[in-house]
Amino acid sequence: MTIPVRSPEHEALIPDAVVAVSWSPDGTRAIVGGAAGGVWLVDAAGSVCGTLPGHRDGLFQAAWQPDGPLAATSGQDGHVRLWDPARGVEVAAIQAGASWVEQLAWSPSGEWLAIGAGRHLTLWHRERGVVHVLSSHRSTISALAWRPDSRVVGAACYGGVSLWEAASGQAAGSLPWKTSMLSLAWSPDDRWVVAGTQDLAVQVWPQPFKEGDELAMSGYAAKVRDLAWHRSGRYLATAGGDEIMVWDCGGTGPEGKTPRMLRGHGARVTALAFQRRGHLLASGGQDGQVLFWNAGKMSDALRQSRLGCPVTAMAVSPGDASLLVGGHDGRLAWVRFPG
Repeated sequence: MTIPVRSPEHEALIPDAVVAVSWSPDGTRAIVGGAAGGVWLVDAAGSVCGTLPGHRDGLFQAAWQPDGPLAATSGQDGHVRLWDPARGVEVAAIQAGASWVEQLAWSPSGEWLAIGAGRHLTLWHRERGVVHVLSSHRSTISALAWRPDSRVVGAACYGGVSLWEAASGQAAGSLPWKTSMLSLAWSPDDRWVVAGTQDLAVQVWPQPFKEGDELAMSGYAAKVRDLAWHRSGRYLATAGGDEIMVWDCGGTGPEGKTPRMLRGHGARVTALAFQRRGHLLASGGQDGQVLFWNAGKMSDALRQSRLGCPVTAMAVSPGDASLLVGGHDGRLAWVRFPG
């Protein structure tokens, strides 16, 4: 089947490899993080409209507050930095307990920011600042995910996921597994927590969890670093290699079900994102392709765009109309969803 091709609506270039992109809540601007530590602001019309000082030595993640004016970035200078992009200024620098800070995740409410640095989990509150520093993790925190109600955060590391109550800082349980976790995602309907693992599988814990109820879904060609939930919590898109497996988590869950296989990329899939309110899935790969899928119903891609370099980051706009894509050579592309 020939996949229809559509060119990006807008294109731009920054002088660094893109490692993170994140939209403002109103969809007018986005923050772009570069591997060397620079931070750029772009607008919905495809223009680079500002810069922020960023991090010396390198940047890992950048994420705009879901309901507010702040953006957070993490880097190799041992800090998470909070920015007011509208004024172009830094409003706080949070020391996170290690010489580099890889993980950060806003709660869905935007009230809390979870920070993972080495074995330390820091919880920052938008009115009270740093509230808890939790340092009892057995190894480096490799991924973070919030429960949909923003009350509990999960921190993944070797041996499983530790759960923490944000308000009290008290342990809220654990989700054990025997290997390292590389990615983590909590389903929007609060039925499942899933992790991509070092041993080429996806680990699943039903919620609430009882020991012995966990299950693993294997068959991947590479480590599973990319996970994306459909807004309903029914479909889970996963990537480990050049194929995408979409699991149906409705009813009794994915156990015993055969995943829908989405084939179209010619190299490893590097990014996945469902629309926020719609049903379409976007995927990006090392082959420079961006593909769009109706993943719950069809195995063939609806449309493609070509970035021209390996895709390293992407984010769906708040209005669901477009996708901001970043590449290894600094390219940025604004691509419209089929519709």
